[in-house]
Amino acid sequence: MSAATSVATRPRVGLLLGLGLVLAALNLRTTVTSLPPFALEIRHDLGLSAAAVGLLTSLPVLCMAWLGVVAHRLSGRFGRSATTLAAIVCVTAGNGLRAAGDETALLFAATLLAGVGIAACGVMLPGLVKATFPAHTGIATAASSAAMLLGAVVAGALSVPLSRRLGSWEAALGFWALPALPAVLVWARIARRRQPRESVPREEALAHASPSRAASALPWRARAAWLLCGFFALQSALGYAYLAWLPAAYEDRGWSQATAGGLNGVLHLGQLVTALLLPWLIDRGADGRRRDRRPALVGAVSLTACAALWLWALPDVTPWAAAMLAGLGLGGGFSLTLLLIVDYAGDAAASTGLAAMTFLVGYSIAALAPLAVGALRDSSGGYGVPFAMLTCVAFAQLGMATRLGPRYRDTVGQPASATAKSAAV
Repeated sequence: MSAATSVATRPRVGLLLGLGLVLAALNLRTTVTSLPPFALEIRHDLGLSAAAVGLLTSLPVLCMAWLGVVAHRLSGRFGRSATTLAAIVCVTAGNGLRAAGDETALLFAATLLAGVGIAACGVMLPGLVKATFPAHTGIATAASSAAMLLGAVVAGALSVPLSRRLGSWEAALGFWALPALPAVLVWARIARRRQPRESVPREEALAHASPSRAASALPWRARAAWLLCGFFALQSALGYAYLAWLPAAYEDRGWSQATAGGLNGVLHLGQLVTALLLPWLIDRGADGRRRDRRPALVGAVSLTACAALWLWALPDVTPWAAAMLAGLGLGGGFSLTLLLIVDYAGDAAASTGLAAMTFLVGYSIAALAPLAVGALRDSSGGYGVPFAMLTCVAFAQLGMATRLGPRYRDTVGQPASATAKSAAV
């Protein structure tokens, strides 16, 4: 029985796994996006520099870079479902501990713990999509990436109102442990079936994945993997730089905290729209999985480049529209990157390995972006220089988007001869 067939004939299993994917993804950005609206308050209350606040924002990104490889190995030992459960528990605990974040060391430690969970869960998602919904990768990717960005939108928009209602920014940060609890419950139920049996549907068995299938060497020699790494590094650098500093830039221009924080809400709303629609639209039809993703990819990154130029050269001209344009571009680029990871990998195990490598290289570079913007802001006294740098990054990403063609489909994780044959088609 194929995975696609078994999903159709065992809808309850498919529904449970689909729900688990969405709930896990929903909590993968709340830790990050709930923090920037309080950047100035944290600097004042804890006596931190702008660079130190940038480091705090970068901690989950660094985790996604360096701990994704560890999660890839753990999935080989314990299975993807058990690893995902442990990851969601870490996110829940880390967010909850931030309620006591008036102590600098504890705030950093709690953010680090949540970052460990985010890293592990993020690496698991592409492999789970490929294993569970192989005939509907675009739709599954759209659902998970849209849920991820929905969590980002909600956390970014509600954090300031929550701080007023709960009495402190620490309580508002700790609140985001609550939405993670349903994900813990769902993945606990999935993980209870540790050893796949013959009677278990194939998509459920692959969600657990035996050690021989769950873990494989990272594809260091695959050209497609390095292209994805480079593209994703630039994509994530832009996303996290704007996330960390766009509200602060407009607070420096005299905006209120709530109004400036709303820019991140608009940014993430734009990301939500394209993350949901683009993978689904290009995956429609019988030949959806064979289509060239580049037209959509170049179109999305073009929006990002135009927005970056706008925010740098014309920062006072309808910045709300510029933030929406940036969000549309960043959301499309991010979700299509996840889809390309699924496309380029030969199987579910290769998807997990390719995701681990992409996140390792990409997030390692991207984690420097908030630090670089903060350092340039401190040295130049304004945001003109760092936003000019981000504009250059956006146009470099546009050039890379043209190289991510369909010839690399199913080549990562395959024997060298098969890879060469596929790439030549």
